[in-house]
Amino acid sequence: MNNKIFHFLENSLINKKLVTDEVVYTLGNGKLEGIYNDQMIFSNLVKTENGFKFNMTTLTHELIYNLDEKGVRTTIAKDYTGTSVFCYELAMRKSTNHLTGYMHCVSTTVLNQTMEAVVYGIFDVIFDGKELCWRENQLLYRDNPIGEDKYKPVAFDSKVRIYLDNGKVVYEYLPILWDVNPRTLEKRLSKDDYPPYISKEV
Repeated sequence: MNNKIFHFLENSLINKKLVTDEVVYTLGNGKLEGIYNDQMIFSNLVKTENGFKFNMTTLTHELIYNLDEKGVRTTIAKDYTGTSVFCYELAMRKSTNHLTGYMHCVSTTVLNQTMEAVVYGIFDVIFDGKELCWRENQLLYRDNPIGEDKYKPVAFDSKVRIYLDNGKVVYEYLPILWDVNPRTLEKRLSKDDYPPYISKEV
């Protein structure tokens, strides 16, 4: 399985340029609106003793606007535009014969970023020969804006799906946002809702 996934990544994803369609989302009980799009490239695929690792680089344009009472954009509350590098590392567990691993941000040019010291666990990796899927669960919590210089503790979980469409790679990221109690780490489904992020090879 390791080798099959490695070759799928090597042949279908690595060094391919992907573009994410524009995504619009609301935060802070409708007081904020975010606009997101990016370019992505996966690189540095390397075999390890029991698995593999690779990087994902994103060139992101993300602005979060304040909204007035009528839902019209006014001023920019947050600007998360910049370039970020994320590292994925997975290994086969001898006890279960399952791939698990983690992902974290290695570096970023985003100012006032919220990804520092945030780690995602990767599990439920499935490859059927045509598409590769896995799940990501965030450890602990990170910050999410709710207004000018105000944040709340949240966690992002997600489902990732990678497949080919007419010979071009598609990367689907389906996020689930949780509000987190920072004392007990209890998660509750957030009222803020993020749509799917769909990235396609160009």
